Formats: sequence, C-alpha cells, structure tokens
Amino acid sequence: MKTKPLYQQANFYWLWLGQTVILCAVQFWVVALTWFVLEETGSGIAIGTVLMAAAIPRVIFTLIAGVIIDQFAANRVATMAALGVTLIVEITSVFLFLISFNWSFLIIFFALFGTLEALIYPALLTMLPRLVDKSQLATANAFLGGGEQITNVIGPTLSGLLVGSLGLPVALLINTSLFAIGSLFLQLIEPPAEMNITMKNPFNDTRQQLIEGWKYAWNHQVIRICLFVAAMLNFAMLGPIVVGGAKLVESRFAGDAIAYGNFLAAYGVGALAGVVVAAIIGRVKRIGLMLVWLSWLLGVGMIMLAFINTFWLAYVILVCMGFAGGIVSILAITWLQEKTEISMQGRVMSLLTFAAIALDPFSQALSGFLLEINLPTLFISAGIIMLFTGSITYTSPAVYLRS
Repeated sequence: MKTKPLYQQANFYWLWLGQTVILCAVQFWVVALTWFVLEETGSGIAIGTVLMAAAIPRVIFTLIAGVIIDQFAANRVATMAALGVTLIVEITSVFLFLISFNWSFLIIFFALFGTLEALIYPALLTMLPRLVDKSQLATANAFLGGGEQITNVIGPTLSGLLVGSLGLPVALLINTSLFAIGSLFLQLIEPPAEMNITMKNPFNDTRQQLIEGWKYAWNHQVIRICLFVAAMLNFAMLGPIVVGGAKLVESRFAGDAIAYGNFLAAYGVGALAGVVVAAIIGRVKRIGLMLVWLSWLLGVGMIMLAFINTFWLAYVILVCMGFAGGIVSILAITWLQEKTEISMQGRVMSLLTFAAIALDPFSQALSGFLLEINLPTLFISAGIIMLFTGSITYTSPAVYLRS
C-alpha cells in the first residue's frame, strides 16, 4: 500500500501544529520572565536562580516521563501536560496583575512549569515514529524541526514586542492562549492502536524500567555519544546564551527587551535553514563524526561572542551556529528514532531530553556567577568546553562506526 504524503496525513498535521504552537509559547514564557527578572533585580544571579527553579524539577521528572510515555499514549501525556502548563501561565499572569513582583511565588510558578514541561518534549519525540512511516522519518523530523526553529525566531521576538508594548501580565495572558491552542491540536490526533497501551499496575516496576532504559542506551556506543554531546552542548550554551545574552544585549549593545528577543531568535533563524538542508541530506551513516564537528564549530562561535561589540556581528555568528546545529540535530534525532526499538523509544527520547537539560541548573547558576565577575570570561569558558567536548568525542572508536 502506497504511503500518503505527509501533508495528507491528519495526525502529522495536528502534531506539527501542536508542537510548533506549544514550543513557541515556551520560548515566549522564558524570554518574558527572564527579561522581567533582569529589570526587577538587575542581577545575573537572580536570573540564574529563577531558571534553576524550573530546571531542577524538569530534570527529575524527565526520567520518569520516559516510563510514563512507554506505557501510555504519548499524545495523551503531551496533551495533559500542556493543559497543566496553560493553567500555570494563566495563574501567573493574574498574579502579576494583582500583586506585581514577588520572588517566592515566581520561583514556585517556574518550578511547576518545569515539572509539567518535562513530560511534553519526550512525548512529542516519541509520537512521531509511531504516526508516520519509517521511510518518511527524516522528512517528518525536518518539518517538525523547522517548526521548532520557527518558534525560536517568533517566540522570543513576539515575547519581546508584547512585553515591551503591553507589559508582562497582558503578554502572559496572550501566552496562555497559545498553550491552550497547542493543547487542542494535540488532542485532535487520532493515534493508531499500538499507541494506546494499557497496563496493569504500570508503576510497580518503574525503577526496573528506568534501569533497562539506561542499560539500553549505555550499551549502544553511538547513542551514548549522542547523549554525551547533548549534555555538554546544553551545559556550555544554554546559560551563556540566555543569561549572558541578556547582559550582553543590555550592557554592550544598549538594547531593550525587543533586541534581546531578536538576539535569541538569531540561532533559530540559522537552524531553520539548517533543517531544510537536513531534509535534503536525509540520512547519514556516521552521525558521531557530525557531532564532533558541530561541537568544534559551536566552541569557536561562543569564543567569538566574547569579543563582539556590534549587534549585527553577534547576530551573524548565532545564525551560523544555528545553521550547523539545525542540520545535525535533525539528522541525530532521525537516527535515534530509526535505530531505537519501539518499546524503548519513550525512555531513549526521555534520556535524550534528560541529557539536554540535566545540566541546566549548573549552566544557569554558573553563568549567573561568572556574569557577576566578567562577561567575556563566561563566553570564552563556554567555547572551551565545547572544543573539549568535540576533542574527547573524536577519540571514541564509535565516531567512525557506520550504521
């Protein structure tokens, strides 16, 4: 039977819309609250602390998310988590209308947000190989990756514009509607029967299932490399770009919330072009080697940001970094989805997400600390870490394995 084109598959259509809108809303939330905390406190440590409040529960619950997703319908998990986040953002906006800035409650809201967000992305990654034919995975991932990169452009820019013109409470009310719309799109997905898994006492052996997932990933050399590079990339880049980027725009470029949103969007602009190239490439046999080159390129880019004094040069550097990251991320995710057993996909995608966020608290806290000392040192340190990551990975025999 001939497989339908992706644009004729309703499930893929709703998945793309749901993921794109939800991830746009997530970007909106992070940029809006980060800039708000900077304006209220003027402290890099304060920004790092608030982001850590979301990162710590996100890290913890991401691992558990893999077990939940492997035992229940991934679309239901993603939908319920997205609805929960919608409620949190709405409560936050109302709270800021009535009480304005309150440090304790803001940390609580971020922690709840991070807890539910931990379920969303692994579920979305797990859904795709169960909704489309294996031969369409590379193209489907490129479409989803393209949508994600569009959110990296639109989310920060829209957030900066609305916060700057309407104020944070109104902007968050608009953000609430984005989460609600994204949840509706996910609810419209009609999954095949194999996605609707029902088990008796599903959490009785949670610990054992977590161990099985770890063993499966550890025993596969290339999966192990993917997880290592994802972890180090996130540690070296997230904090410096989000926390250090805000200070860079404010102090060196004399920018505002709109300029900060555009700064963060630059990586997404490059990555959007990168996913188009990834769709053309399709598949690669040596994904490990591509991860090495990506690490080196990102390392050089981060070091260059330490010495840039004009906004447009920083923008170009981030676009180039995003272009390389967009290509490799799509190819790597496609490779993982194709090579991972379907019974393990939820846990492996959860581990990938865990690797990408596990060092969030340390990245954000360390970035806030280094920011108080010296801005260039923050970006130079991040670049050195990425160069080191690429060099260590290059020494592994698995880099040269064809698959």
